[in-house]
Amino acid sequence: MPEKAGRLRIAALAAPLTAVLVAPAAAQPPTNLGEVVVTATRTLQSGFETPTAVSVVGGDKIPPGAPGASLAQSLARVPGVVAQNRGSYAQDLQISMRGFGSRASFGVRGIRLLVDGIPVSDPGGQGETDIFNLGDIARIEVLRGPFSTLYGNAAGGVIQVFTKDGPARPTLAGGLLFGSYGTTIERLDGGGTAGNLNYNVNISHFLTDGYREHSGAEREYLYGKFRYALAGGGTLTLLVNGENQPHARDPSGLTRAQVAEDPRQAVDRVFQFGAGESHRHRQGGVVYDRHLGANDSVHAIAWYGSRRVIQYLPFAGDAPLSGGAVVDLGDTFGGGSAHWTHDDMLFGVPASFTFGFDYQRQSELRKGFVNNDGVEGALARNENDVSAQLGEYAQGRWRIGRWQVFGGIRHTRVSFDSDDHFITAVDPDDSGSRRFSSTEPVGGLLYKLTPALNFYANYGRGFETPVFSELAYRPDGTAGFNGNLDPSTSENYEAGLKGDWLSAQFRLAAFHIHTSDEIIVASSSNGRTSFRNAGSTSRNGVELSVDGELGGGWHGYAAYSYLNARFSGGPLADKWLPGVPRDTLYGALTWRYAPLGFSTTLDAQWRSHVYVDEQNSDYAAGYMVADCQLGFRQSVGGWEFSEYGRINNLFDRSYIGAIIVDASNGRYFEPAPTRNYIVGLSVNYSF
Repeated sequence: MPEKAGRLRIAALAAPLTAVLVAPAAAQPPTNLGEVVVTATRTLQSGFETPTAVSVVGGDKIPPGAPGASLAQSLARVPGVVAQNRGSYAQDLQISMRGFGSRASFGVRGIRLLVDGIPVSDPGGQGETDIFNLGDIARIEVLRGPFSTLYGNAAGGVIQVFTKDGPARPTLAGGLLFGSYGTTIERLDGGGTAGNLNYNVNISHFLTDGYREHSGAEREYLYGKFRYALAGGGTLTLLVNGENQPHARDPSGLTRAQVAEDPRQAVDRVFQFGAGESHRHRQGGVVYDRHLGANDSVHAIAWYGSRRVIQYLPFAGDAPLSGGAVVDLGDTFGGGSAHWTHDDMLFGVPASFTFGFDYQRQSELRKGFVNNDGVEGALARNENDVSAQLGEYAQGRWRIGRWQVFGGIRHTRVSFDSDDHFITAVDPDDSGSRRFSSTEPVGGLLYKLTPALNFYANYGRGFETPVFSELAYRPDGTAGFNGNLDPSTSENYEAGLKGDWLSAQFRLAAFHIHTSDEIIVASSSNGRTSFRNAGSTSRNGVELSVDGELGGGWHGYAAYSYLNARFSGGPLADKWLPGVPRDTLYGALTWRYAPLGFSTTLDAQWRSHVYVDEQNSDYAAGYMVADCQLGFRQSVGGWEFSEYGRINNLFDRSYIGAIIVDASNGRYFEPAPTRNYIVGLSVNYSF
């Protein structure tokens, strides 16, 4: 009955909204055909004209604040996406999309992450959002649904960040932010245009003591973008990305009783063993774009980088086969991608075709040491892990009257090789390798019902391999290559409506996903998680968003998602997928008064309860939290000043910000901050 009631609520909500928004379509022609997106089809296209669910979060919609909290608040705007702030910079955000990625105990799984076209996810599909420099983001594109299969090992979707270009005039900018829990951010930007060169450089430093005990962190960012217009046409862009995290303490999860006692506490073991993580990320890339006449264009990228991670887990790791509890990872990674797009007439019908490939490889030296109360001890693990992904794809689009027809196919090969160098009498050779390959089709239709309203439908198959961190431990929790873990596959169906009018946008998507060999948590204890394959799951959902000007300087936005995600076979049949709320609701109301350069926004989000394991034995209660932001902006000559303030958790609610799925010690819960504050100032000067 709860599921049926949920579907009835969706129908009751969608029907009047559709009627209201469709009514003016015949009365006035559309002047707003949606924001231009790239991620859905790899070519510049209006989001209104794409046959899939794709959302854009502009840089102006990213609230000021700590990097993790700000990104989670930004992605809360996107229906179908759940971003949970763990309150620990040693573990990163937990992001799921239509249920994919909810199992991750750290980092992001099942969702492809990119920055300016360069993958942030590794070949297996694990990514980190910690390198996203929020002060340098122009927009975030979020692709949901079957078309994500054209990006390879990403059954859940794609999140792609696009950074800012330099302004027309040389500009120098700086900013300071101060917030609760000893939070500070210092930022310095420089950019401009000099002849054929456009450039933008951003440097920032973030520091916080954290809401909970033992949750302080420090980060430093550098991002540079240099685009040169070539004499014969086309552009060459150099991208430089650096990020340091000198330290980030990990407070770990709490039991329900511990949350009730004191949600800000951390368990004794994290102090004893110095739980936390430090890392260093360096990456460079080159992007080449060129039009070859009126009908052809090429886009090519090459990149290379390195990452070093040292993590202290909250236990000793001195037992045989444990692999240690000080994890030392040294990665080098690189790759390249290219695609060619051709526009032409095919049998008298306008058509566009794209052919391309992408390749990436990562080599990781993984060591483990005994944790002697926060001091690195004896070697307990030493191996070389190499993963690679190669994919070739083709996609096409045809326009036939009011119809658009889309089709594509991708063949992907993913390999994992582990070479064990730590072999003893009690710890045998754990070397292993796995090879996966899959050919995945995708297709879609779009029909223009009116100039302002489009209907679309699509279908695709998804393919999601395990990542190396999921292959690193056997189901019993001991270190060693988990060679029995198989990829999950999915069948994706989606249909929806898109409406764009003079001052409003409307998006509605309904979907069904059937997944086989779901990868789930086998056990999770003391920061170490192992995985296994389970039966199938069924995911049925609806996503709705409305965005529009209300007059008098007011702007409103609302997004609602319903997701019925359950296991559909085996001993877990009818159990809810853990880590996934059934209902999410987000709303924002903004008022701007131009004469004073004043703006204020009230936003709120509500989520239903979330189960903590596959048996649905416990749950984190649902919650509603609201935030309020206001700011002023002034311009004097070449100077521009802005001042802002924000109150997060306006009504001082106590709630669980994230959960650790299947934590075997019962410490599932990671409490979110109560009411907290941010104030800031920025100054720009254009020469």
